[in-house]
Amino acid sequence: MKWLAALALGAIVGFLVPMIFGGEAGFWLHSWTKFGTIRPLEGSPGLLLSVPLFLGSAVAFRLFFNWHSR
Repeated sequence: MKWLAALALGAIVGFLVPMIFGGEAGFWLHSWTKFGTIRPLEGSPGLLLSVPLFLGSAVAFRLFFNWHSR
């Protein structure tokens, strides 16, 4: 898997997981998971990006699919 594809999948995961757990109104911003979470668009009602989840899942996708293809 190329880095660009891994980063794209990581971005999807980094946006979807905070939204699944309620966005700004859910527990995502009211627990330890708020560290590293940013609001990419200031006027957006609830759009969040978890940077640690984004980078961690991108690295995990890259490692898993490179290992799996050998």
